[in-house]
Amino acid sequence: MTEVQPTSRDYMIPEGCPVCAADLPVRVTSAGPNGVCKHCGWFGRPLVTVTHRGLRITYEGAQA
Repeated sequence: MTEVQPTSRDYMIPEGCPVCAADLPVRVTSAGPNGVCKHCGWFGRPLVTVTHRGLRITYEGAQA
């Protein structure tokens, strides 16, 4: 039996942390993107959208 390994890609978004504006490392897997700031500890799921001008990175607000 052949086992399929999940693929992932790692990216760095310059000044991408919404809290401290540090560079934000993001890992994109089949489950979606995940980011964790190494500077302040913020973590979340940035939304990556392809536009005619390039990639657009947005963040959903917190829900209580």
